[in-house]
Amino acid sequence: MLKFVVLCALVATVFADCGVQVISPYLSKIVGGSEAVPGSWPWQVWIQDKVWSDFFVCGGTLISNQWVLTAAHCLHPSDTADSYNVVVGSHDISDSGESTASSYPLEQIFIHEDYNTITLDNDITLLKLSSPVSFSDYVNTACLPTSDFPAGSNCVVTGWGNQETAHREFTLQQVDVPIISNTQCNQPTWYDGHVTDNMICAGYASGGKDSCQGDSGGPFVCKGSSGAYEIAGVVSWGYGCADARNPGVYTKVSNYISWINNTISNN
Repeated sequence: MLKFVVLCALVATVFADCGVQVISPYLSKIVGGSEAVPGSWPWQVWIQDKVWSDFFVCGGTLISNQWVLTAAHCLHPSDTADSYNVVVGSHDISDSGESTASSYPLEQIFIHEDYNTITLDNDITLLKLSSPVSFSDYVNTACLPTSDFPAGSNCVVTGWGNQETAHREFTLQQVDVPIISNTQCNQPTWYDGHVTDNMICAGYASGGKDSCQGDSGGPFVCKGSSGAYEIAGVVSWGYGCADARNPGVYTKVSNYISWINNTISNN
């Protein structure tokens, strides 16, 4: 069931303050998480389907003033950019009048050329906005990863997806989960070999905390050595939500640094 290193000089210099929060989050313990403080994850965006009355499609991560990282499974190869907007600075997706939120049309969609719709390998897409966003306390970029994060690293996933509760919350949710080794995740009673080297597992063997349907495409961020948050993963897939031995699976962004930088520099 879907849950839907060296940086290039441009990214490293122009966006030197990436991964920094002006507004601090509450990290109390999305399923098993808590509501985020408005503006505390300023790189979180959501994709809006203009054809279906501004319907929520997926989450995403702002990585520059004009580029968003999301999952390939969120969009179809035949989709056109003019069908979507990207909303930045939002906290409550049910509030069309949020003063901190701004909507930007898309200019281009770049689905990874090796995306596999069966295995979800290379589940990553770049979106180019039609114009640069304006940065604020509520809008900023996440850093691209400078290295891989080892198993046991405690990271954060955010999104507006299903919390598997009777009452659906439309405010941004957050949950902290540790990275699990792919060796563990590929055990027969876990994912039985379906997690590729282009993926990261994160969660708990016992379940209880996880991303879920609707969180797809959103950020899985870890603190780098500088203390800034880096986009380690993109919410991709998993069996169920917060089930035992079925943790969330995320596209491993560090494997795509060259693809990201080449796509941006060539477009």
